[in-house]
Amino acid sequence: MNAKQVQRRIAITTLAVSVLGAALTAGFLASARSAATATSGRDGIISRFEQAANRTVTVQQATGQRREFTLEVHKIQAEIAPGVKVEQWAFNLPGQPPTVPGPALVVNQGDHVVIHFKNTHDQPHTLHLHGIDRLSQEMDGLNEVLPGQETTYEFVATEAGTFGYHCHFQTYLHADMGMYGAIIVEPRDPAARVWKGEHAMILDEWDSRQDPKAAVHKSEPNYFLVNGKSFPLIPDITIPDGQTDLIRIADFGEEVHSLHMHGNSFLIIARNGFPLPEPLQEDTLLIAPGERVDILVKGRDGAFPFHDHIVKDVTNNGIYPGGIHVMLKGGPAVTAYGLPLTDPTDAHSHSMAGMPPAVGAASTAGEADEAYPDSSPAHNHFYDHLPKNSPIKVVNIVNFGFDQKELHVKVGTKVAWVNRDAVGHSVTAGTPGGDPRTRAFDSSNEAGGTPVMIAQGKDWAYTFTKKGVYTYYCLPHTNMVAKVVVE
Repeated sequence: MNAKQVQRRIAITTLAVSVLGAALTAGFLASARSAATATSGRDGIISRFEQAANRTVTVQQATGQRREFTLEVHKIQAEIAPGVKVEQWAFNLPGQPPTVPGPALVVNQGDHVVIHFKNTHDQPHTLHLHGIDRLSQEMDGLNEVLPGQETTYEFVATEAGTFGYHCHFQTYLHADMGMYGAIIVEPRDPAARVWKGEHAMILDEWDSRQDPKAAVHKSEPNYFLVNGKSFPLIPDITIPDGQTDLIRIADFGEEVHSLHMHGNSFLIIARNGFPLPEPLQEDTLLIAPGERVDILVKGRDGAFPFHDHIVKDVTNNGIYPGGIHVMLKGGPAVTAYGLPLTDPTDAHSHSMAGMPPAVGAASTAGEADEAYPDSSPAHNHFYDHLPKNSPIKVVNIVNFGFDQKELHVKVGTKVAWVNRDAVGHSVTAGTPGGDPRTRAFDSSNEAGGTPVMIAQGKDWAYTFTKKGVYTYYCLPHTNMVAKVVVE
């Protein structure tokens, strides 16, 4: 490949992944649908445009089967992040639970697709068949269906690819409430299916504080979702080592996302239902609202993240990690020398070497003091001198960890956390990204104001008055997790 060809490919790639260029690329690549020979110049552009021009394909022209679906919509409560439940307006097939995203409608190329929509909700709705471009005007889903009414949408699945459906009535609100789903058209020719397994990643953002009853809808997303969930609730995607799978990615939210794959690359084979004449190998994918991109991924050894590189989108209400973060799992992991890798969590454990023994152990205050230099504010702390059988239990914070991962106490016990580190930490009940309203305790925000950390050498205490298992973590350092079991 010469320098001019390299420059040309870079220019095409840059255009394809830009937000504005995505729309232009869809038209430019339309010729791929008819497998026309690429030409250049004015005549070639006119030829492509004529081949891309669409007209209604009537249902009588269907070459496949008649495929019928019935969609309803219901108001539900769903957990999008640990402890965070929100109201959603969710699609479902009759007899099946409503979900966000709605059920995937899977058909084959050439099928006559019939969707019966029953508006079982208290708001007007429509179904817009997103990316289906040879349907008739009456099937475009711009006429609202009132509560209690029904309507039918029909089209011919002329092109294979990833498409979608969503409500197009007051879209700014209804899409934010979860009214979207995928339409998947499998290729007519089995030989075109070069992948073994299929996976879907439907991206969205969510404002957990939004009120659908408000007169004016203003969304300020604080959670970022894949298939209706935010990390760590997003299921892993497993692709066995050496196997090639297809991942269908759709952005049905309102923001651009930049998905980066660790330890691997992927092949972009289609964008917005248009096969690319020449697939692109990448490790980062920029995808805009409404776009769909099909990528091929070959499984490998180990497990690696596939996450949004717009870093605010890998948080849950501002807490990292969270958001759009998926783990791609393959075969067993190996070391850099090709040897079997032992439990990888060992590398993330916190060494307690030099840690003073927990209060109540057979030790003296002097032994505890020797673990810290005289200049440290943590030296000679008040809690180092408690009586051996003190009812107060102590958890030390050191080396970015809690020295007692699981502390068992009785009801009524006071537990004190002493920060031996040089930076501030918190003791926050729950799991990272959870709803702050459900926290049993939080050292950083007891008064409900600006979060304040436990400074070096300082302590914070909490008395447990009810039995149960209390998981907690550090707010800025979410790798720090432990629990108190109250018996």
